[in-house]
Formats: sequence, C-alpha cells, structure tokens
Amino acid sequence: MSRKMKFAAVAVGFTLSLFHFIPPVGAEAAEPAATIIPIDAEGISITKPNSYLLNDTLKIEIKSVLNETTSEGQRVAVVVRAKSTASKVVSIPDMELRVRAADGSEYTLQASVFNAHAIRPQTNEELSYMAVVDRKDTFELKELVWLSVDWYTYPKTETELLTIPVSGRSWNGALSSIQDPSAKKTWDESFQIPNIDSPLIYKPAAIHKESTPKGTIHTVKLLVENRSTKKEMLPLLGMDGRVGAAGVNTTLFNGVNTEQSAITLEPGEKRYLYFQIPTDKDTVLSSLNVLSSESFRQMDAKGAVAQVGYTIGRLNIALPQGGQADLPVQSLTYQYGTDFSFDSLSDTIDPHMSVSLVEMHMHENEGEGYNTVIGKFKLSNNGDQPLPLPVFQTKLETESGAAYSGSRQTTTAQDIMPGTAYILSYSYRMPIDMKDRTFVLKILDTKVSTTAAASMATAASVTNTIGAYVVALQQDVMDAEKLSFYPFQVKLNDWSLMARTSAPSATSPITYTYRLKLSLDIEREEKMIVDKDFSKMSLELIDPTGKLLSVKTLNFTGVNRLVSGMQFITFDNLRTDEQEYPLSINVYETIATPTGEVKRLMTVLQER
Repeated sequence: MSRKMKFAAVAVGFTLSLFHFIPPVGAEAAEPAATIIPIDAEGISITKPNSYLLNDTLKIEIKSVLNETTSEGQRVAVVVRAKSTASKVVSIPDMELRVRAADGSEYTLQASVFNAHAIRPQTNEELSYMAVVDRKDTFELKELVWLSVDWYTYPKTETELLTIPVSGRSWNGALSSIQDPSAKKTWDESFQIPNIDSPLIYKPAAIHKESTPKGTIHTVKLLVENRSTKKEMLPLLGMDGRVGAAGVNTTLFNGVNTEQSAITLEPGEKRYLYFQIPTDKDTVLSSLNVLSSESFRQMDAKGAVAQVGYTIGRLNIALPQGGQADLPVQSLTYQYGTDFSFDSLSDTIDPHMSVSLVEMHMHENEGEGYNTVIGKFKLSNNGDQPLPLPVFQTKLETESGAAYSGSRQTTTAQDIMPGTAYILSYSYRMPIDMKDRTFVLKILDTKVSTTAAASMATAASVTNTIGAYVVALQQDVMDAEKLSFYPFQVKLNDWSLMARTSAPSATSPITYTYRLKLSLDIEREEKMIVDKDFSKMSLELIDPTGKLLSVKTLNFTGVNRLVSGMQFITFDNLRTDEQEYPLSINVYETIATPTGEVKRLMTVLQER
C-alpha cells in the first residue's frame, strides 16, 4: 500500500472512531423536538431542547433554525449548541451539515469562519451554519443531517451519522407566526426564552403608547430576574409589535431595544428592559414577538470576514384588550400630604427622600383659551446628607384616556439639605371646557437613552411609570381671612383702600393713585425651602365696570417679601383719569410656568 493510501485509511479510521458509539439516527427514530418542564414553584415552563449524542463526548442541541425568503433566494441558517461531557479538551469533528427539505432535496450548509474547532471540558460552544439556495419557490425543512464524507474514495463515500427532525421548527421571517403552544404567553405570565441557554426569568411589566415629536411610540417594559447563584449575561433581545392574527392581514411594527451594550445581572438581581416600537397614530397592538439575535460570519471575495445578522422569533405575548398596560393605579383616592410609594426597582427617588402632593388646583387663564392645573410636590430629605433634587416627570390622565404631561418649573434647587423639604411645582395645560376633576396622577422616570438606539430617527426618551394614584382636584374655597399659598398661610386681619390725587400742571392733568393698607399674619411651615419662582400674591385693582386698573405682584421670598404686620401697597400707573368707586381687589396666586404665568383666584376684597 502506498504512503498516500495509508494516510487515507488512517484518516477514515479516525473519523469513524469518533462515531463508533453512535448508530445512524433516522427521522422516524428521533426523539421529540423538545420537552416542556416546569422550572420553579411559580410553574414557569419553557421549551427545553433535547440533546442528541454526536459521539461519546459531545451532545448537540438545536438553538435556531431559519428558513427565510430573501431577494437572493431562500436563506437557511442553523445554530447548534455543542456540549462537552469529557474531562479534557476534545476536537469538534469536521463533518458536513445538510438540511433535507420536505420534497427530498438536500443542501449543504457552510460553517461560520468563527466556529470553534475544539471544546473545553464540560462547556458549551455555539456553532453557526448558513446557505442561500437560489430557488424561486419556497420549501419546508424536514431534517438536519450530519454526515461523514470520505473524499479519498471514488466515488466519495457518505455516512449519515445523525439526523434531527426540524419540521415546523424553523422561523420563516418577520411575518411568520409562533406555532409552539408553550411559546405563546399571556400578558401576566412569567417566562424564560426557549432554546436560549440562560436561567433568566422575564415578566411583562408595562406597555404604554405616547405621541412624541418623532411620532407615535409604544414603550414596552420587561422585568428580568436572575434567580441563579452566579452572574448571568443578558442575551441581546429584540421585539416586534403585531396587529391582527398571524398570517391573516398581519401588520408588523419593528421595535428597538434601548440597550445595545452587554448587561450582566448579579445573583438575585432584577432590572427592567425597555423596547420602543414606532407605530401609526391609531395603531392598537394585539401581541408582541420576542426575538433573539444571531449572526453568521463568512469570508468575502477579498478575504475579509463579513457578518450576516438575522433574528429568530422565540415567544409571542398576547396584549391585554386595548393594547396598553401599566403599573397598577392605587384605587383609593389619594390623601394630600401622604407620602407616595414608588416602584422598588426605580432609582429615581433616593430611599432617604419622601415625596408627597400638597396642593393641586385648577387655574383660569383669561383670554388664553385653556386652563392650567398646578400641582405642588413636597420633597423631604429624611437622611443626614444633602440629596440632589430628583428629576422626574408627571402626567394627568382622564377616565377617557386623555393624557396631559406636566411641565416642571424652570428654576429649581440643586440639592435638598438634611432635615429640610423643597416645594416643586408642575403645570398641566387643560382644555377650557374640561369637566373632569378627578385624574390618575402618574409619576414618571424619564431618561434619554445613550445607547445606539438613541441615534435612530424613531428613538425617544424611555418613560417608566414609578407610581400611579387617583387624585381629586382640591376645591377652591373663597375664604377672605385665610389664604393658602403652601407652605405659606396668610391670614388677612384688616384692609382699607385710600385714593390720592396729584395736583395738575401745565404738562399733566390730575392723576389718581390708590394706597392699600393690609394687616397680615403670615405663617410658614418650618424647614420648607422655596425659590424665586415660587408662587406670588398678585393684587388686581378692578373698577365698577370690571375693567382692570392696575396690578401689583408681591413676593414671599427675597428682600421685599411679604411679612407679618402692616403692609402698604400703592397702585399707580392707573388707566383712568377720574376717581372710581366702589373698587374691588382680586387676590390671586400666580405661578410662572414654561408656557407663561397662570393664576388662581383666592378671594375678592370689595369696597362698601
């Protein structure tokens, strides 16, 4: 025997020895594709892929099967997970992997240039394969077949070593449907990602729709938890929104994962994942597809490595009726001054800080065509260190679902000192004919993503509801003696209005001014911090016909602030050339907002 023939014989013998313990497995004799098993006391179940023996040291699991129609033809891709049971490093056999179609045709898959050639003891390696078949028609995949090919015989000898059935298991592209009943979830179900080697547990937490300058966006929030005893890497997931039954007038909206960088969860750690799905304005989503990302690397004509990325549908989540769900609303009407409870996973509010709503009134805006609701929030530092003022947003929602976002006051403090509290105001523009006086107040953590998703044209800030309460607007009580400008309480003891005239001259006629004498007692809640944009007391001098003559605005802070005792306020620059009687004085609380000044009538002082 020649040296060349001896080498060929040795090579064939070595290849066959790798599979000595493995009889060929036909499709009829293969195990079921997967087994459904509960994984914990909550009854969470997943589709756990079955392992198939490749040789005495390696097992194979099917992770992904793609059979997608593209402009270039039918793209077939397979990812398998090779598991070592050996106590030392073993080689991964050099085999040929083919797909067998339902019509009997076979196609050889190309291995990724990054596929491993050896595997360490008791570890896993993912192996990726792909082929593009130039066929105009579509075909169904039936089996994956591993073969040993002896190229040193003529004709070449092929030995079928392992066959795994894959009928009904392939993902056929974005518009295909999830067929496995165990992979169809309802909104309240916890789940693991099928065929992904990860113990992480997910649960839908919220989905809400909002209009942004970049269009209508549905934001989906998933809670992920690591219940294992070691660190776990979060797989890169995607999500699509669907309208309609699968395959029947289905409309698909591609979503964006706001996290593009690698995330690791510590044992016992929980966190939220956010996905943004741009849709049409009137879209009501019916379900969500959870996707995982795969990649195949091949050498191009110039010898450079090119990557082909694709996604595989893993789960379908049915949405609640109406396509929206959020943090449960506290059903009992909120009691003013009571501390809010927030989502325990949110880091927006420091644990040593308490937040409460102390005032919320409807304000009129004469001649502006809308009213404004002003909410005053009290933020208290209960710790022993200064705390930065938290940045959160708020929203008022009506029973009909209309939502009005709050505009945060423009000037705020940087820190809140220990043992003190700060008043923060939010304003909400409302239709002038708004009849609602009870709303759902949502407190939101809004962050602008700094990941790659933020650079996309459709990306918007990620909004997370951290608290939701039913709030009834406070009734405006016209009490001439006690006026509330929280945290200031103003008691009006006495007042009088006197007219003054100036002597005429050759260049000016007689002019009139009015001097208001006020006797006030002002109490301020202790350790309350307010800034220069805090509420002010505005006094409007009105003539008998209702015409505005003059306005004076008084501050509760600063050098010339209101204090207890006797005050003298002069109304000058009057828009009249004769003395008026009887006059009235409208007392308003005025607040500067990003859209202009708003005011609330507190009481009317009427001359008699």
